[in-house]
Amino acid sequence: MSHKDPLLQPFQLKHLTLRNRIITTAHEPAYPEAGMPKDRYRAYHVERAKAGVALTMTAGSATVSKDSPPVFNNILAYKDEVVPYLKDLVDECHEHGTAVMIQLTHLGRRTGWSKGDWLPVVSPSHEREASHRAFPKQMEDWDIERIIKDFADAAERMQAAGMDGIEIEAYGHLHDQFWSPLTNTLEGPYGGSLQNRVRFTLDVLEAIRARVGTEFIVGVRFTADQAQKGGFGFEEGVEIAKLLKASGHIDFLNVIRGHIDTDPGLTDVIPVMGMRNSPHLDFAGEFRSSVDMPVFHAAKIPDVATARHAIAEGKLDMVGMTRAHLADPHIVRKIIEGREEQIRPCVGATYCLDRIYQAGDAFCIHNAATGRELTMPHDIPKADVKKKW
Repeated sequence: MSHKDPLLQPFQLKHLTLRNRIITTAHEPAYPEAGMPKDRYRAYHVERAKAGVALTMTAGSATVSKDSPPVFNNILAYKDEVVPYLKDLVDECHEHGTAVMIQLTHLGRRTGWSKGDWLPVVSPSHEREASHRAFPKQMEDWDIERIIKDFADAAERMQAAGMDGIEIEAYGHLHDQFWSPLTNTLEGPYGGSLQNRVRFTLDVLEAIRARVGTEFIVGVRFTADQAQKGGFGFEEGVEIAKLLKASGHIDFLNVIRGHIDTDPGLTDVIPVMGMRNSPHLDFAGEFRSSVDMPVFHAAKIPDVATARHAIAEGKLDMVGMTRAHLADPHIVRKIIEGREEQIRPCVGATYCLDRIYQAGDAFCIHNAATGRELTMPHDIPKADVKKKW
């Protein structure tokens, strides 16, 4: 493709110039050691930075509180000791021209009762999640105040690590447990009307801004339509987006569609082999036309042609090719060099996610070097002589 390739055009996000339109959205390959992103974790992200991705979003998700124990091996953003490890990762990615952000979360009810320190699982209702089965304690005033502070503390740590910004996770986790009438039975300021149900997120964003200032980039990844009986739909999703924008505290929205409290629901959000590609791209484009903000999106967009279409048609501002970069971290480099036909494809086998949910770490069925960047090269030169076997 020529230099006019839509995917290779820069994008201005506040003060930050992203060098092209391809990102890897937040995901957790489960490489941390005791919750810390050490050498292996850093090498994984640096490999993608070297190859030209505009933004790598770390963690999926980094947890901000002790009572939000990860269900698999996530980054522990509530510990001060995480800062130097993240700073090393950020500095090395910056050397290669890639921006780095991190996704922060509190899981709410989406965790197991026996994880971490066995603290009570908390949520805005007693509703049990089908997937993780913990009976949550309904949050009280002091729980809300404490967790708001935890988010602000974690955001301050991420700024200290040199991150370009943060993303708050709000699908299936605590934030949209507040938003959804299915999982919020609170009364008073945090329950009832949509404005009240979104108040927790607005309070978190206000507390974060008080710590990190106005220049630090802050976004929200959320579902704009739960696609679930009794949940909120597209119109309410757009209204939530407008409330977030009106706060003046956010700089981008990363939109998805669906719910992840059940295994079938999770599969709709993260489609697997045999399901159609980019199932929510048109939805994301409709959402972008309804809100005047930068919009990111990722959901099984494995091929360059679809990613290029998403940008060229104005459906997205930044396109996530996340599992695609597990299969081939050099996608951007190969586009620039006119070698698209050499991109190793993601086939949606979901071996990467299957391993994580079985308490393993992410490997790729198509690329043995993924997760082994310290010991195995991704770019293996072609043999001088072809041979048949």
